[in-house]
Amino acid sequence: MKPLDFLPGEEPITQAPSVVLDDGRSCVPQHYLRYSHSLASTEAIVSRIAYDDNYPVFVSEDAGGIFIQIGVIGPDNYKSDKRNKIVFGRRWRVEPNLPTSEIIQTVFLALKKAREHEIREQVTLHFDGHVATPFSCHQDLPLLARQTPKARPCAHTPAQIISKLRYGSARFKLIDSVNLKGGDIVLTVQTHSPNPDLKDIISFTSPELSRAAILHNFMDALVRLSDRDVEERFTFDGFARFSHAVCPEQIARFSIKTRQCPTKLLGDDEAARFVSEFSAQNYETDSTRIPSLSESEYGRGLKTRLRRQGLAI
Repeated sequence: MKPLDFLPGEEPITQAPSVVLDDGRSCVPQHYLRYSHSLASTEAIVSRIAYDDNYPVFVSEDAGGIFIQIGVIGPDNYKSDKRNKIVFGRRWRVEPNLPTSEIIQTVFLALKKAREHEIREQVTLHFDGHVATPFSCHQDLPLLARQTPKARPCAHTPAQIISKLRYGSARFKLIDSVNLKGGDIVLTVQTHSPNPDLKDIISFTSPELSRAAILHNFMDALVRLSDRDVEERFTFDGFARFSHAVCPEQIARFSIKTRQCPTKLLGDDEAARFVSEFSAQNYETDSTRIPSLSESEYGRGLKTRLRRQGLAI
């Protein structure tokens, strides 16, 4: 069988060993490759990813290098105008020597975080005649840290707390709670929503029935549902690597086969030469990732903390 081709931006380390896969084809595993990714190679890799047209993946380049950016298509969360627009998430940097698999996983993580950002903006808390987005990422964190919150009257029962939450136009109603032997409580919530992507019944655990615990853990449940959507529908070359339908044992067997020691795949002399080249390659790659610290108060303080742990950079 013909060996598997290298992807754009990849080339094997000199004398890199190959392994034979279960389908009979041979390949050089990713940890025995050199990477030199450009804008073009990153675009070629990302073009093989599929997820959702409402979350286009942009690949671009600026003075800081190549980056990946997720677009989100939909109505503005804070305006009554419901026409679709596109907003852009943060930039995720792609180092030229980043393994191809890590580029794919960067897109995977960026999609998860872009969706989470949107969810946090759409979950609202209704109380005292007001509507707020306490889980939004746009809170003034430095100002929050410098003030002392005052306790104010609020709903006390779990049912009342749940009833004050909205997710877009969705409303929620607590329909059951069960105490577990370990101390956690399972709360089951019914969803009233025209959104087909939101489950009719959502269950989540909370360590206690305080207002804060219930609200935080319900928010976590919504984020987990979003993450699972990405895990099931995110594919590269049609393969849903992170789907729960993929058996971890299958991945483990693949890992064992592709991560065999070079001495088992090469002759003694070849293995010795390759290990030397491989070690030099790893050192070169790792050295590019060491951050430089300034002689500022912060930089000196971080160096001191590292030295206390027997480390230095």
